[in-house]
Amino acid sequence: MALHAAPDPVTCWRSDELGGPAAVTVEIDLSHLVEQAVALLASGCTAVDLTPDDLPLGPAADAVVQLNHDVMYGQGIRIVRGFPVGDLAVAELIFWRVGLEIGEPVSQSVMGDRLGHVIDMTDVDPNARAYRRSEELSPHTDPGDVLSFLCIRPASEGGANHFVSSMTIYEAMRRNHPELLERHIRGWRYHRFGEQPDTHHPVTEYLVPTYSEVDGVLSNRYLRQYIEIAHDEEPELCPLDAVDHEALETMDALGRDPGMALTFTLQSGEAVFANNYTVMHSRDSFFDPPGAEKRLLLRLWIEAHQPRPVRPETSLYPGGAGIQALPGRQPSYATDVEIV
Repeated sequence: MALHAAPDPVTCWRSDELGGPAAVTVEIDLSHLVEQAVALLASGCTAVDLTPDDLPLGPAADAVVQLNHDVMYGQGIRIVRGFPVGDLAVAELIFWRVGLEIGEPVSQSVMGDRLGHVIDMTDVDPNARAYRRSEELSPHTDPGDVLSFLCIRPASEGGANHFVSSMTIYEAMRRNHPELLERHIRGWRYHRFGEQPDTHHPVTEYLVPTYSEVDGVLSNRYLRQYIEIAHDEEPELCPLDAVDHEALETMDALGRDPGMALTFTLQSGEAVFANNYTVMHSRDSFFDPPGAEKRLLLRLWIEAHQPRPVRPETSLYPGGAGIQALPGRQPSYATDVEIV
């Protein structure tokens, strides 16, 4: 099994060749939006109600247009400095407005949360999903075309982010591990963890390819834990042999390679925007001592205005981008499989 498309060279970058996170960092002064955001909040407007006309970007408009271009058609990642975060509601409004320039934020869980709060909730929900836990997360992609985090408060300890070009990984596997790349092109069954409608099986009815192509465009989709949990829960339906495990291990090892991955810890007022089809991300574990304010990031999953052409099997959940809101349900990681 082989793909005919080759990655766009601009998407194939390495941290050690770029010179580190500074190469993908831009300054966008958004402070002029605070006064108008305060007025909008006073009028009863919330972030999810906001339209582009409600909060014109003004002098930041050209920079945000360039941000969209770089994420969708360039290297696929930008770190943005300049978000005002002194007031959480104001920060939410401005973050949402910048996201609207890229596309439409979609639901991130069965709770219907389109503006996610990435915060450790295991003290009240021991089975909280990964973004509401403090453990290390291995290289993966999220649903949606674009992922973004805005840091309100970093952790007291840990929580470094790692972003890696999945296109560079593809090239490394094509050269050095073609037999393992074949397994990723073939695809895997994924567990949906109860975030699918009642009419759908907990495991995808189809194989989700790690790498696939449409119209000569190569794309990536990968979340190892959901593959292994599908195998753990239904081994006959979702078998994994020794070569499969090696393919998964190799993908993770390349994704953690310090020469490939950009490593940084977002600080207050910094955001990262990444193309989910060309960039994977991971995170170190973090710790906030009892009584301290918790690490808090805002998160968007964005369906782009000009979406990348991708195969429908890259979507884990029915109903389009994101996860369909299902009233009364909570996202859960109730499993015996270690979540990393």
